[in-house]
Amino acid sequence: MKKLWGGRFAKEAAQILKEFSYSFKVDSELLQAELRVNRAYARMLARVKLISARESRTLLKGLDKIERAWKPGDVCRYFETIEDVHTFIQQELERVAGPVGKKIHTARSRNDLVVTSTLLYLRAKLTELDEKIRGAERALVGCAERAQQAVIPGFTHLKKAQPVLLAHHLLAYVELLDTDRARLGDALGRMDALPLGSGALAGSALPLDRAFLAKELGFKKVSANSMATVADRAFAAETLSALAILWMHLSRLAEDFILWNSEPFRFVELDDAFATGSSLMPQKKNPDVFELVRGRTGVIFGHLMAILTIQKGLPMSYNRDLQEDKPGLFDALRKTDAALEVLRGTLETCEFNRAAMAQAVEDDGLYATDVLEYLVRRGVPFAEAHEAVGSAVRFAAAEDRPMKDLTIKEWRSFSKKIDGGIYALFDPQTSVSAKKTAGSTQPGLVKKELARWQKILK
Repeated sequence: MKKLWGGRFAKEAAQILKEFSYSFKVDSELLQAELRVNRAYARMLARVKLISARESRTLLKGLDKIERAWKPGDVCRYFETIEDVHTFIQQELERVAGPVGKKIHTARSRNDLVVTSTLLYLRAKLTELDEKIRGAERALVGCAERAQQAVIPGFTHLKKAQPVLLAHHLLAYVELLDTDRARLGDALGRMDALPLGSGALAGSALPLDRAFLAKELGFKKVSANSMATVADRAFAAETLSALAILWMHLSRLAEDFILWNSEPFRFVELDDAFATGSSLMPQKKNPDVFELVRGRTGVIFGHLMAILTIQKGLPMSYNRDLQEDKPGLFDALRKTDAALEVLRGTLETCEFNRAAMAQAVEDDGLYATDVLEYLVRRGVPFAEAHEAVGSAVRFAAAEDRPMKDLTIKEWRSFSKKIDGGIYALFDPQTSVSAKKTAGSTQPGLVKKELARWQKILK
């Protein structure tokens, strides 16, 4: 079969080496990007007179034939005999275009070619992912709309802390995911330098027009150092880092929904189309979507650690270790795409149990901070107020009575500033409505926050 490097060798590579080193099964994913690069390169070669205009047209027609003939399932026919996607295109181009096909690889290396194709592929995928993240954000905004004025316990240390609007809780994830979008956008913005023309590591003595290639392929500039260009995969590490942070947020979202779906909470009911059952226990309806997101987050973290470790000890410049940059990157992109799609569907169809939420905010320990701030408003120093409310909480717990059932006399034993108005504080709507700070769970502010996201994401 076709090789791009056989002249130096008297023997055929051992079959076990081929099996160990061939990458077509993975890098065939780059086929469309690679064809695009080859089209631009064929035009550039004619532009600088390294081939004729007629030869360029022949190459372009040949590349079109390869694209029309290719079917994704074809990779199974070739991955044991074709070294990589570059070799496949070279072989097929020589077959369909004749001897002129041998000219397409003029003055370039697989080292600069693979970086160029990977960047083109990655730029397209990140653009698609941007919209997928927006879709998940829209689904969360829809959940917040359906939540209306529902109040749930907010937690710290997984213990009930203060009442918050469910919508506020959901919009917190919109805020996080939108930051993740921006982070991926930042990474995308740094993929703007064309690698092609760097050669194996030192550039070329032939008159390549790199500026023309950059314009043809949508890069803002050409890379400044040929060695750095072919040796570095920081763009892959940065992408995986941004994806890992995104998945960390998706995992936390998943954990909240897993808890809310459990019997102790009962805040949310998943649609049958986005839940699974048990092969033994007929009553089970499991939140597998969220558990798989939580579990696969570990896989994404592993891909990030792998790309960092692969590069950490490499001498300048290119080393074959870098072939291992793509399996984890491609897998992370596929898993992210799928997770965002299924999460969007799950969030769009879930229903909230208002009765269970109302019951959850009956715990009057949730309102201890409201009592504390009530005392501060009445002139009690903060530390003194904190001590008084803490003592009241301890007393109520020892008496096994709700705080709101303490008599006014008992309350005044903790602070003389307390009057009958204290009993109105033990109410979820009163609690959230009392908030004044920007960014808080105050209903009017949350309504504005919701409207802002609706406008941004429409």
